[in-house]
Amino acid sequence: MTAAVRFQYGGHATFPVRYGWLSKGVDRLIGDGKFVANLETADDLGLGSKMVESLSFWLTASGLALPSTSGSTPSPLAELIYARDPYFELPGTWWFVHLLLTRREGTVWGWFFNDYNDRIFDRLACSDAFQQHAQKAASRPPSPATAQRDVTCLISAYATRPGIDVVDPDDIGACPLRELGLVIRHDAVNRFEKPRRPLGVPQEVFLASASYLAETLGESALSVRQLATLRHGPGRALGQGMEAIENAVGRVGSKHYKSGLRAETLNGERRLHIPSQPPQYWLGQLYDRIGAEGQR
Repeated sequence: MTAAVRFQYGGHATFPVRYGWLSKGVDRLIGDGKFVANLETADDLGLGSKMVESLSFWLTASGLALPSTSGSTPSPLAELIYARDPYFELPGTWWFVHLLLTRREGTVWGWFFNDYNDRIFDRLACSDAFQQHAQKAASRPPSPATAQRDVTCLISAYATRPGIDVVDPDDIGACPLRELGLVIRHDAVNRFEKPRRPLGVPQEVFLASASYLAETLGESALSVRQLATLRHGPGRALGQGMEAIENAVGRVGSKHYKSGLRAETLNGERRLHIPSQPPQYWLGQLYDRIGAEGQR
């Protein structure tokens, strides 16, 4: 029998992460060496007390802050972003924020992207499914109201209308995660959709997802089917279909061979050999590629 997981609910105070929040938070983390969600921080950052508590949650949930007894401290990922993309302007940075959210076991984020199989759903059905999952897996299941608040915050963070590529940052409730296109709002029928072909997934994000999956499985090589179907793999965490994953594996070139990253076909099955590396390694690779392309 699988041991019950300690689930974490709330913390976001119902606020999706907003434009400018994480850059303010990381600047505070690096400048002070820690982030403390108190009235002084709220005043300095121009946020309300509930908003600064929510910001503290998002910093930790996205892997940018490490909890400590005296307040959160900056992670290696936060230090890299502060040095290379301090204003969180690059879409690739937000893909890594998303990826770290999906790795949080015992949360609505980890459940929705790794375990929730319905591609078309409404808010109530999603809330009910989350509560039912937590009742089976959690040591402390949520109340219906708690499950609804967490699902509502997730949908508010990610859901965007079809055909709208740019989220207006001047919308005070807008969330940059909507620009990833991982959840689509269909207002006419009051439904939401998890598409199978999100656009603009950077190769380095795909590799970071594959690397983490290989690490969790204790394997050095993964088949395309494993990448497409298993928890924490790009098929689930990034919403990529089989074709997109096959194309991503095919883009792994010989230049990566010495680092242990290579693709091969064995017995008619395409496999990806990938080393175990932390997310900041792959994000650094993304920044290096963008920098090199900008110099051409």
